[in-house]
Amino acid sequence: MKSAIRTFLFVGRPGSGKETQARLLGQVTGYPVFSTGEKFRELREHRDELGYRVREAYDTGKLLPSWFAEYLVTDVLLKHSSHAGIIFEGSGRSLDEAEFIHEVLTWLGRPYTVIDLHISSEEAARRQLTRAQSGARPDSNTEAKVALRLREFEERTAPAIAYFKEKGVVVAIDGERPIEEIHEDIVKRFGIV
Repeated sequence: MKSAIRTFLFVGRPGSGKETQARLLGQVTGYPVFSTGEKFRELREHRDELGYRVREAYDTGKLLPSWFAEYLVTDVLLKHSSHAGIIFEGSGRSLDEAEFIHEVLTWLGRPYTVIDLHISSEEAARRQLTRAQSGARPDSNTEAKVALRLREFEERTAPAIAYFKEKGVVVAIDGERPIEEIHEDIVKRFGIV
């Protein structure tokens, strides 16, 4: 791999393909993928107070508290060698989280890139409802939950992406193309072989 960047963050509207593209990039680079959404879904299954609290927020389509996501990201970064690559999916979902992640990565001396998978609100809604038909995503199984998730994206995540843009670390990718075409675009942009 030629890219000097060893830390990637995938952001975008719900349903934009962050998890899929992060996994594909991980396969090519050998970097582990940390997904806050996956971690939240794992914690949601716990039959304890933490599981109940996560389930309560997650199942209604709300974002979990920023401090919780920040804790999970910090825990992973501090346990991961600063010389080894890592891919984050779903981190930096609010301005607070974005500022926090930038501060931590800068302090650790880890250059990073934010890959913004851009899709329209209409496409995001369509994908979420289609995906929820499998029954695996209670956070987006109704139009009301999808609308809430998209509103939370505009209110919370869009400002985070704007912050990352100010830092000059965002690469915008058209996320409305076929999966493999998007993956090839990402690989080419970063000179990953």
